[in-house]
Order: sequence, then C-alpha cells, then structure tokens
Amino acid sequence: MIRLTIAAAVVLMANVPSVMAETVNRIVAVVNDAVITEADVMSQMHAMLEDPEVRLPDDADPAEVHRVILRRLIEQQIILQEAKRGGVVVASDEVAARMDHFRQRFGSEEAFQQALADSGLSEEQLKQSVRDQLLVQRVIDANVRSTISVSPQEVARELDAHPELAKPGDRVRASHLLVRVDERRGEAEARALIEDLRRQLAGGADFAELATRHSEDSHREAGGDMGWVAQGELLPELDAVLFSLPVGQLSDPIQTRLGFHLVNMEERRSAASLSVTDANHAIQQQLYQRKYQAALIRWLTDLKRRAYIEIVPSS
Repeated sequence: MIRLTIAAAVVLMANVPSVMAETVNRIVAVVNDAVITEADVMSQMHAMLEDPEVRLPDDADPAEVHRVILRRLIEQQIILQEAKRGGVVVASDEVAARMDHFRQRFGSEEAFQQALADSGLSEEQLKQSVRDQLLVQRVIDANVRSTISVSPQEVARELDAHPELAKPGDRVRASHLLVRVDERRGEAEARALIEDLRRQLAGGADFAELATRHSEDSHREAGGDMGWVAQGELLPELDAVLFSLPVGQLSDPIQTRLGFHLVNMEERRSAASLSVTDANHAIQQQLYQRKYQAALIRWLTDLKRRAYIEIVPSS
C-alpha cells in the first residue's frame, strides 16, 4: 500500500474479481486490535498486477508476492494506528478534492458510479480508503521525511567517490495510451480499438485528447503524458519499443499482460546533455532516497516491535 499510488489503487479497484466475496471473512493477520483479511491482500495484489509501472519477473512466486503485500498492509495498519494515537487528521475538503479527481478520471458521474458498483465498494468505503492513504502519507512526512536532509558537502563527497553518478542513463519523455484486455473487453475487441486509435493518431488526431478519452491507466488525466522515464522503469515490452523510437514517432500497438499500448516519443535527454546542476540534483535525490528508505525501515521496525502482530496461517 505504501508503494502504490492512490490513483492507481483506486482506479484498479474497479477490476477486483468477484471471488473476493468468498474470501472476505478469512483473517490473515491481527495488528493490535485490528484485522487484515485475505480480501484486503487480494485486492492489493490485483492492483499491483494491473499497474503498468510495476515490474514483476515472469517467474515471480505468487506466495512471495502475497507475503510482501501482507507485510505492507500490516505496516499501513500500524501507521494508521500511530496516526490515531497522535491525533493526526485529514480535512474533509482534502478527501473531497481527491474524490473529485477520481470522478474526473472516469469522465462522468455515471461511469464513476458504475466502477464503484462493479468493485462492490460504496462511496463511503472509497472515501475511507482515500482518507487512510492521506493519513499514512501525513504520518510518514512528519516522522520520517521531516528528519532527512542532504547537504551540498554530502553531494560533493558522493560525486568524488563515484564520478560515474554524474552520467546517469538516457531518459525519455513519452505519451502513453492503454486499452486493457479484461473481463469486460476481450483481446479481439481491444486490438480493434487500439488499431483504430492508432489510425486516428496517424491521421493527425491529438494524442492527449484520445488518451484522456480512451486510455485506461494512471496517466489518463495528464493526457497520456508519462513525464521523464529511464530505461528499465516500465514493462519490458514497452521499454524495448519506447527506447528504440526516434523523437516524434508513434509506435505500433504493443501487447503486454495488461492489454494493448501505444507510445509516442516526445523528447530524449541523453546523459551527456546533463548540466552540472542537473547532475548534482540527481545525486542529491539519490542520497535523499537512500536516507529516506533507511529511516523509514528503522521507524517501521520500531513501530512493529511495540505492536502485537499475529500472522494467521491458512488452514
């Protein structure tokens, strides 16, 4: 839960399979006075598998993925309990703003309500999920992020010790459109739609407009704009095509486990083009992330040490 963005998690809840109802009552963990169910774990596993920015190896062990997600849910529950003890609150207008953002992603109130109905979630349950995510972020910001800083001297020492860090790999800025293959749309229908969308784009249609109307991923509200990405950050099939495209070129349809994709190469930034300022900023971000991860682990370890946690084995 900590890793997944709220946008991805909530949009993907619409695709949680109906089998969830059969497992919703099985408790898999107890955290102080709260419980985590198998349905909670399966919902997050489904969201992870549906997120094109989450890369899992082909031979990933489902049992290990299950354990990782359960661990994250336990950590989230502990953080929420810490928020309650500390009197941390999230204003209703913050939740309302995030809910409005989700509504806009679905294009209409009718589509939003249908997605809720398909997922088996009520609007109040969705609001609670949003509130929980905001609470988690607020507590982490207060207890972890606020304690971290990186000085110019640390950046200089890191650059002296590892000069190769000043030359990171190439990055590209691209636009992305996804047509999913799922229980609502078969492969043939999805392929036909993506081919039609490509014909429209080749004929001069605006990528951002079509992505906003048709794409089914977390970049939809940005008109398909993925921002700057480095090689290795996306699904392998997308990675291979995207980094081979010339600037300004639209890809042919790309098939992955999620469905069919189109990518358009907008801009390429080579390592050689980075300024000293850019290189220092990149190193500063790496050092910050290193410190953040270490501090987060220490903080969570301490919270878990003081909590009652029981993993309930399956029968």
